[in-house]
Amino acid sequence: MILSGDSLAARASGVGFFVLFPGFMIYHTLVALGLIPAFLGGLFGVVSVLMFGIYAVVLPSQRHVLFSATRGFALLVMAFFAYVLCWSVASYGLQGGGQLRAAMIQSLETMVLWLVLFVMGYRVPLDSPVLAKAFRIAFLATTGYLLFFVVTTGQLLFFARQMIEAGGGDNVSTYQGYARSALVMLVYLIAVSRGASGRAGLIAMGAFVMFVLGARSELYAFLALAMVLLMVWAGTSAKYLLTLLAVVALAVLVVVNQFEAMSGTRQLQVLDLSGTSSWLARQDLGQRALGQIIASPWLGNFGGHVTAAGGTGGYAHSMLSAWVNYGLPGFVLYVGMTVVAFLGSAYRMVYRRDTSAWWVFAFSINFVCLLLVVLAKPVFWPLPALGWGAFANAMVCTRLATQDDASRRDENVQQEAADDSQGRDDHESGTSDLRPSPL
Repeated sequence: MILSGDSLAARASGVGFFVLFPGFMIYHTLVALGLIPAFLGGLFGVVSVLMFGIYAVVLPSQRHVLFSATRGFALLVMAFFAYVLCWSVASYGLQGGGQLRAAMIQSLETMVLWLVLFVMGYRVPLDSPVLAKAFRIAFLATTGYLLFFVVTTGQLLFFARQMIEAGGGDNVSTYQGYARSALVMLVYLIAVSRGASGRAGLIAMGAFVMFVLGARSELYAFLALAMVLLMVWAGTSAKYLLTLLAVVALAVLVVVNQFEAMSGTRQLQVLDLSGTSSWLARQDLGQRALGQIIASPWLGNFGGHVTAAGGTGGYAHSMLSAWVNYGLPGFVLYVGMTVVAFLGSAYRMVYRRDTSAWWVFAFSINFVCLLLVVLAKPVFWPLPALGWGAFANAMVCTRLATQDDASRRDENVQQEAADDSQGRDDHESGTSDLRPSPL
């Protein structure tokens, strides 16, 4: 069987999408349990590099449709990637290297992840029943395992690194990697599922999964998304209105009954963030970034988080990190693309009432990304690029569907015209044969 570039891109995207998200969680859990060695390292980077190689081959076959059907959005994304590449290399070269080498490498690695997730979001086959089934099985397995973990250990939070003997935890993902994968898995399943009851079940089980995984920002982003989606759908369906009320009632009931047990967890620390060390540290990083922006509002301070903190992790946990690292133009492009993708998908899903899986997925992933880059995630968090790709995918799918509908209408009109013509011919032929029969 010979695959075209488009078919190869779709199949590779489907496989890569599964491996990078539910597969990521399965892999790291098996490593943490000691059932397999960490033969893929952290997996996300290795698989992304492999996907980058595949996309480098097939992307030229996608270029025409991608650029022509997205009204310039894909060109804007590619312009941003080119800008980041040139900005990073030039800043490193002009400022004499040193610690900025680490900043340049960090930017280039992030750009590879952006490109991979953008193309993946653009070509992931949302209409594939095989992919949907694989995600459902992985989600049920994840939920079942976490439930088993909570029941057998009595712990409300799952940290895979704690399951490894001292010194061996570096090969196992942090809770943030788990939460990222779980969040994308839930967004995808909600988008491709149909029916209020099915989506309500996903939201209820998803809230449990996100809570146990321990990441505050992803948990509250998921809950915010769930409420927004249910409110949008409640305006068109009584079933969703009842589902919204049931989900809210269940959440209140669980919190009231388990408040004492949950009060010591990271998730409920949001009730008193001023007393948490991580929040105070993030506040300090944000203030430092703001000072760097004020000192150089146009150009920012490329690698400022590295020179100030001595390592690549000292960035502001918000969109301010984009301003520091890439200047005002990079900040505007980075935030602007996420805003455009969110507003465009919101217009289509909310105003135009388009319930297609690609628009629900585009709206959902861009909603959580916009919320988190404003409040909690740095520019080096790669998921916004998945949202940009999902928005491009939705635009292309909508245009192709519109063209297919138009083609079918034209075919129907032509067929009706042919039938009318044939009917007239038959009628005229039948009339000419009505001669008086000889007596």
